[in-house]
Amino acid sequence: MTKKILTILGIFFGILIVLFGLLNKRDQDFDAIIINDNILKNFYLANRNLEDPVFIRYSDLSEIQIALIRDDYIKREVLKREALNWGLDKVDPIISSRLSQLGEQFLVNNLPDEDLSEEILISFYNKNNHFYIDDAKITFSHIFFRNSDEKTIADLIYYVQNQNEQFFTNNLLSKVSVFPYQKNYAQRSESFIRGHFSEKTTKEIFALNSSTRWQGPIESPYGLHLIKVSSISDAKQKAYDEVSDLVLKRFISERKKTNLKLELEKKISSYQIIDD
Repeated sequence: MTKKILTILGIFFGILIVLFGLLNKRDQDFDAIIINDNILKNFYLANRNLEDPVFIRYSDLSEIQIALIRDDYIKREVLKREALNWGLDKVDPIISSRLSQLGEQFLVNNLPDEDLSEEILISFYNKNNHFYIDDAKITFSHIFFRNSDEKTIADLIYYVQNQNEQFFTNNLLSKVSVFPYQKNYAQRSESFIRGHFSEKTTKEIFALNSSTRWQGPIESPYGLHLIKVSSISDAKQKAYDEVSDLVLKRFISERKKTNLKLELEKKISSYQIIDD
């Protein structure tokens, strides 16, 4: 029994010695951690909480806040270097991917600030105004019939032409089915209606006129529909003043993507690519 315990302890301490050796195996270049305001600022921007409603600029942080950021940076840097020292970036695709993301974020944070003017943004809006359109909207009710046999179609056509409620009660009421989605649609866009019906059916519905009468029948992938349109409005272009904030966000996002692509191409050109 004692011999087994000693054997287990020997194995345990052996593992500890190996781990200790791995922990202390580092390149001397890894021992120096350089810290300056630019490094801490980039670290702060890359790790700030994007859901925080109040964003404090790095230059407005207190000494205590900067000291906490500094401590966090040192911890992260040590852990990163140890991971690299152990070669985890070569064996763990998640770590390798995260390092690539951090590199991309660093490039984004160091891109030059855009010289924005109202003229530039208005020009961008004019070239991309298709992003700023209020879709056509429709309000309607429908009666759904799953059966689409010739007798049902003929009865529906007769009812639409005559709007005879007694005829509807006697010949069609028993054939009414439950539609999988909604019976009434209020101020819905084409894209929304398309998701409940189909491309073809949506075009036919939006081609109807506003009326107090039932119209149709219109066929969908589910069956037949009688439609009563209460209101319909055309698509409307939003003015620049209505969407200036959205224009600014899209402009910055697209410009950063373009600049990042160019900057990354420069970096790639500085490497020697060897196909092994």
